[in-house]
Amino acid sequence: MTSKLSWIFFIPLTIAAVFFKLAQLLMPEGSIFGLSNTALDYVSVACVALIFITALVLCITDRKISPYYLPHRNIPAGIIGLLLAVVCAADGANRIYLMLSSGKVEALEIVESALLLLASVVFIVMGLTHSFVNRDNKNFALFNVMPALLCAIRLVRCFIGITTISITQADITLLVCYVFATLFFFNFAVTISLTEAKHAVKSCFIFGFPAAGMLLARGIWGAAEGFDTSAIFSNAGMIELLLMGVYIFAFLLELTIFIKDKDHIVISDGSEAEQPIEEDDLPEDQLVVTGAENQNYDAESSYLNTTDAEDVEDYLYQAVDQNNESSYFSGDADDSGYITNVVEDPNADSSAKASRKGANDTPYGSGYSTRLDEIDKLIIELTGGYDE
Repeated sequence: MTSKLSWIFFIPLTIAAVFFKLAQLLMPEGSIFGLSNTALDYVSVACVALIFITALVLCITDRKISPYYLPHRNIPAGIIGLLLAVVCAADGANRIYLMLSSGKVEALEIVESALLLLASVVFIVMGLTHSFVNRDNKNFALFNVMPALLCAIRLVRCFIGITTISITQADITLLVCYVFATLFFFNFAVTISLTEAKHAVKSCFIFGFPAAGMLLARGIWGAAEGFDTSAIFSNAGMIELLLMGVYIFAFLLELTIFIKDKDHIVISDGSEAEQPIEEDDLPEDQLVVTGAENQNYDAESSYLNTTDAEDVEDYLYQAVDQNNESSYFSGDADDSGYITNVVEDPNADSSAKASRKGANDTPYGSGYSTRLDEIDKLIIELTGGYDE
């Protein structure tokens, strides 16, 4: 699978992006090729753009990668997800407290605070999923999009902030962080929720590598710039970026190790399961996908689904009460191959018995008349026996 080759370009270009970003703090301005700090930012963004282009080309040419992925145990990703949940919850609660104490209410601030709290719940679930390999995430699909919505709101706020200042003073790297993070977390939600999509797994590679590269560069730069001990919650944004970058990196590593090709996918249109199930007894650890792609088969007829005879008046059968005590059917299968016996009425007149005389002389053998049901007896009486 050529998608895995993206690591060859991701590692050196990410190191370069981190270096050019940190060079603004560690070296005097202009010491690297005479570039200013703003130019170094654009060089760092260019490295991330190269990561995106190479990942895009390699994933597009990949014809073997599986469109489905089952989460596997990933302890580092689980721990980082739980830490990220704590930071997001603290950041959201602090924003709500500051907004209420100041009395200044902003719509975007309220939305971002609410999404921070919801995203913290999602990261808790994701962290537990990575730690304990809980694969029942299909009913949690819509809620998994909260991190993507959080990054989208921050992208909007970042773009609004850039438009109000000079472009030379704007931090373009933060804008790029939220662009790729939004696209990655959306496809990540689709992938772990086992939602039917053609290119969700590929998109995790395509947007995950540049997102991890830019988030790590921006997060490490923020940590190196200094930690504000006087206002601890002011560091929440920087910590969130760094943890997001490490989390995406850990997930991409897991995805690269455990992703399967299409030859290991078995499409089953059964109704017993609704999500991919990994069977240990299949050859080469095949992945069974039940009801995921083959959804075009016809539904069963209503005739086959009907169980009550009262609801099917137009069908060619009639419900018969088998427990009726007045029935003449005894169900004795051992009586010379016949399954019915006729109970002789002791009160029948002699003429009726005489009309059945001669039935014992038929080729069917003696006793044939005693095996006839009431309808046949009536026909014999009307026709005067077997004599024509």
